[in-house]
Amino acid sequence: MHNVLLPLTYLGLGPYMIALGRALQTHHGLTPVFLAVTPAEAAFAKNNLSGDSLELSLGEAPVLRDNPQKAELNYESLYGFMKAKYGGSAQVWRERVDAVYRIVERVMVQRQISHFVVWNGSDCVGRVCQLLAQKHGLKIVYLENGYFPNTLQIDPRGVNAQASICELPYAEWGAATLGNLVPRAGAPIQPGPIVPLSFVQRMKLKLASRLNTRFYDRYPELRDQKNKKFVETSLVLSSSQEVLSRKKPFALLVLQVHDDTQILLNSRLFASPQAFLLHCHDSVRKVFGPDYDIVVKLHPADMSRICYAQLAEGLTGVSWIGAEPVEPLLAACEFVMVINSSVGLQSIASHKPTLVYGESFYSRKEICMRVSELGETCGLLDALKHADYDVDTDLVDEFVASLNQHYFVEGSWKLKSDSDIAPAVNKINLLLKTT
Repeated sequence: MHNVLLPLTYLGLGPYMIALGRALQTHHGLTPVFLAVTPAEAAFAKNNLSGDSLELSLGEAPVLRDNPQKAELNYESLYGFMKAKYGGSAQVWRERVDAVYRIVERVMVQRQISHFVVWNGSDCVGRVCQLLAQKHGLKIVYLENGYFPNTLQIDPRGVNAQASICELPYAEWGAATLGNLVPRAGAPIQPGPIVPLSFVQRMKLKLASRLNTRFYDRYPELRDQKNKKFVETSLVLSSSQEVLSRKKPFALLVLQVHDDTQILLNSRLFASPQAFLLHCHDSVRKVFGPDYDIVVKLHPADMSRICYAQLAEGLTGVSWIGAEPVEPLLAACEFVMVINSSVGLQSIASHKPTLVYGESFYSRKEICMRVSELGETCGLLDALKHADYDVDTDLVDEFVASLNQHYFVEGSWKLKSDSDIAPAVNKINLLLKTT
């Protein structure tokens, strides 16, 4: 018997995780157990799941003051990202880790869990699942958005900078090792119907959170609902067409989401997109001079959350691009500067010289200009200025082909009526059975 625990840790991902679990049961004989640990996920889960496949843990979960395992927990490693993203005191997060640990371990024992399937794995539930999987020798698979359109990452070690492929020598990329196995093509699998939260349910959830003065201490991962802010900005945006019509060489600087894992966990050199932007702007000015065009591509998810207007006042020769497709800019720019974004890999695949800051599975010196220390930037830009750097297009093409064959699968968590989740379902099943 193989029971798979699938935490429903984000409401928007609920339909996808439920579809995965159902398909793993129908097509591969795995028994899904869905875990909901916040009120909205619980309400959604009850709309769509039967009691025998669902675990709800919304009762008071006491702190493990007398649990001998508590001393073994490295609390900051379990809540560090979440605290940095959502705020709150260390004590609140310690209590949440205690509660989640107790919940997951209870479910793991009572339901005889043998496998975990988690999204990203950086939240408290994901980190606790990872810890317990390691402790008890159970299998775990991580999912995340892929870096090309309509792709997903699926890996037994982690995603992004934690992926199993990060430490592989390039010569081994062509081999199906460390779980990067290719499932056999199968018949399409389409998701079944999903019942969303009703208007009444949403209103009840909102009212309950407002009436409970300790709601966000109990569920600190939901603090963004309380503190969600939309900024008004006076930043003047340009269009891609305006930039391209100038027919001048330009550097493309691609910004990341300020509170994403790629900044908070995988960016050793910069603590914020603003710091990245200032460094890149100043370095380009130092090497290419005051008249060289710089184009900054804002991240769509931050356009209503971060105001760059004040910062823009101190920068010269910069065009700001909002929620437009990045592909025309990639095609026309001279080089790209990124932290760990998907655009960085798209830039590499397009054979553009790409300066990559931060830790990522694609930040490899064989295929990009990897920046390990900030003092390296000007030297790399100088090499570009004097045409002393060539992209090894054959190596890049081999790298990208290996990614598409052994690591990415087709699909998206944004389900449509005609979505095919078979590639993801079959890859998960293969990893759980072979790694």
